[in-house]
Amino acid sequence: MRIFTNKKALLIAGIILIGGVSFGIHANSKQADAAPAQKINLYEATNLTSLDASKITDAVSSSQLGQVDEGLYRLNKDSKPVNALATKTTISKNGKIYTINLRHNGRWSDGKKVTAHDFVYSWERTLNPKTKSEFTYLFASIKNANAIMIGKKAPRTLGVKATNKYQLKITLSKPVPYFKKLLAGTTFYPISQKAVEKYGNKYGTSAKKTVYNGPFVLKGWNGTNDNWKLTKNPTYRDHKIVNLKEINYQVIKESSTAYNLYQSHKLDMVTLAGEQNTQNKNNPELKTLSSGRVGFIQYNEKDKTASNKDLRTAISLAINRQQLATKILENGSTAVKTFGVRNMLKNPQTGKDFVDDAHTPKTMDYNIAKAKTLYQTAQKQLGKKQLTLTITCANDDTSQHTADFIQGQLMNQFKGLKVNIRTMPFPSMLTKVSQGDFQLNLTSWGMDFADPTQALTILTSDSNSNMGHYQSGTYDAAMNAADGKDAMNDSARYQDLVKAAKTATNDQAVTPLYESRSRMLVNSDLHGVVYNKFSGALDFRTAFVK
Repeated sequence: MRIFTNKKALLIAGIILIGGVSFGIHANSKQADAAPAQKINLYEATNLTSLDASKITDAVSSSQLGQVDEGLYRLNKDSKPVNALATKTTISKNGKIYTINLRHNGRWSDGKKVTAHDFVYSWERTLNPKTKSEFTYLFASIKNANAIMIGKKAPRTLGVKATNKYQLKITLSKPVPYFKKLLAGTTFYPISQKAVEKYGNKYGTSAKKTVYNGPFVLKGWNGTNDNWKLTKNPTYRDHKIVNLKEINYQVIKESSTAYNLYQSHKLDMVTLAGEQNTQNKNNPELKTLSSGRVGFIQYNEKDKTASNKDLRTAISLAINRQQLATKILENGSTAVKTFGVRNMLKNPQTGKDFVDDAHTPKTMDYNIAKAKTLYQTAQKQLGKKQLTLTITCANDDTSQHTADFIQGQLMNQFKGLKVNIRTMPFPSMLTKVSQGDFQLNLTSWGMDFADPTQALTILTSDSNSNMGHYQSGTYDAAMNAADGKDAMNDSARYQDLVKAAKTATNDQAVTPLYESRSRMLVNSDLHGVVYNKFSGALDFRTAFVK
């Protein structure tokens, strides 16, 4: 997903991707009439840093943990939670109590059983301030979680109990319609208390000091090296469904190196970059994956010029999003329709995608004539014929190219407008923006799971991520209703979220630009990989070489 910050989601407009490489015999390397070796070679763009569910902070580690462990649920290709260790889930009428029965055949790689206690221990440990987890906010809906994470209550008071060896009872502070999707995330995976007590602070810092309960076990990682492998886990409860015997990984930081290795049949997947996308647009091995991320411009409402609604709307209407996606990004990304991405949620009545229902053409579509009219209105309101705007962005290639494109679009259409671009390393940019030192900020937001609230929440008045200080009573009321009085009514909640999204885009609280996607080449002999339609996450549990 992504470099995690809570930060987990506010990132550079560049797209962070998961790929894979390694060495060994390529899956295509097989003798005539011989069964193919069930081995593949993959790569990651950055190093693996942890296998501890309570301490993971990056996308690579989360991705690897998702292959070697499993939780209560897993997300299928449609981002819907399906049973993993859970067998039956009963939800109370008020939506606050979840009773979850577990499989009895879950087993850690050291032979110990996976029990309800492993979940209780894991979650209490994550929330304990001593653990210093970055993802405690994901637990906020569970009773007492907020008090525990700030040290006001003991971890044992968390609203999760093991009613017996194979049953969990979870008590929420309020109903959460997407709670099962949350529970599918790696942050909610179980952890073996015995293993943590055995290895202490070293748990999860190397392959040998970790235990596994998923389809694969990880080998050859000492905590700092840049290669490792996943091998089939013989103790996995559903090991018969796992076909791959080995997945070899190598860290490859240069996209050109990875691409060349794929071309020479030493890689089974490669994420494309730059001109590689154009070169392979007709390649039958090409796949386009979503990333659960929306790129956008946020405005500083405390800046007199940037706070002008007509100016913001003029900017939105003057940007050709289709051209941005196809000519500048060139990675499969698409023009956005609202502040969100496809496959977050479907209309419970019609099945229509949320982004289509939430689309507001008058503020989001390319319309130069209307844009010029609104720009002239803004000039009069501000009492200036000459306006200057500064776009702050990170210094990665994608951010700079996008900023250059927007600068050209605006200055070509609006007389008297000067647009400056201020680039800096992402951490510096985040600091400047959080301090309010910006007019316009080019950035993106990645979502933890498929639900519109994952994007829309950051625009509520009390959100720490609302760095532009957007304020709207109508917007806040719609969001409060969606996760409050209408939380258990699918149709009413959906309409609340549509209302919130339309309110934000009509106000141009932010100017959404594109839905992030990536393109990758996949060896045509590799089948059975589950590609998540929302996030693009890869699941190799059922993969095989044919």
